[in-house]
Amino acid sequence: MEQAGADEAVESNHQGRRLSCLILVPLLLLLSSCGTESVYAVGAGLANFVYTDKIPTDYIAEQASGKQCNLLKSIEDGGPMCRDSFDRQIIEKPIYCYRTLGTPTCYATPDPYGTGAERIR
Repeated sequence: MEQAGADEAVESNHQGRRLSCLILVPLLLLLSSCGTESVYAVGAGLANFVYTDKIPTDYIAEQASGKQCNLLKSIEDGGPMCRDSFDRQIIEKPIYCYRTLGTPTCYATPDPYGTGAERIR
């Protein structure tokens, strides 16, 4: 059942990218009709977008705010456009391990049975 939810999330992510490309490409082609130099600029901008997932306004916002900006990620997760970092942090719960007969035993809470055992990890 979880696999179906993950598949739907991946499919909606692909649909969002397709939609943004369907909007962006015709707009860039219209802008490129002004001359051959603009064709090169649009091509470079499109290559940069494909490689970094950033649109030109993201770079302008980064210069103005001094933070990392990404419009597409902010739309995807509902967060602000400019942030200190877009890296996801994984926070692990602490593990409490105690010596027992044989192998150490680990718990999610410190000394759950109140034995007064010394923590080894």
